[in-house]
Amino acid sequence: MPENRNRPALNRWHVVILVYVCFIYGNSLTPASISSQESGFLLEKVRAAMESLGWEYLWLTEHIIRKTAHFAEYAVLGGLTARAYGGLERNRIFNRDGLMLIFMVPFVDETIQLFVAGRSGQISDVWLDISGAVVGMAITAGVVCCLGKKGQVRRGGGA
Repeated sequence: MPENRNRPALNRWHVVILVYVCFIYGNSLTPASISSQESGFLLEKVRAAMESLGWEYLWLTEHIIRKTAHFAEYAVLGGLTARAYGGLERNRIFNRDGLMLIFMVPFVDETIQLFVAGRSGQISDVWLDISGAVVGMAITAGVVCCLGKKGQVRRGGGA
């Protein structure tokens, strides 16, 4: 059987992404009452930590915790995506397959929430998720770039 040379090879990062997307979708399948309890628990812990440091904490709300979680969850996805699609080695993190992934996963995520008790899909969350993924990709590229330059300097190959 002839090999398809146009199809990129699946690597372990693709498997990691698949597992991580299942984690994201699992969070979306959580009913609102349970999700709110989880967010409330985290809010209490973060506020207690801020209070122990002597920082003002009353401004921190469950809404901020939830939106920060959305952004952070997708920043991780963006980092995994940048790594999985090999664009880092070619100084090109924004390739077609990676971009399709970080655009499609949030839409499916918010669509899932339309069918879960007490949840709702929101276009603002789609934009927040995509922003988090792009930031995650950029941070990953920056870290890889910096580590690569350090390696070149140590080997005597760069400035």
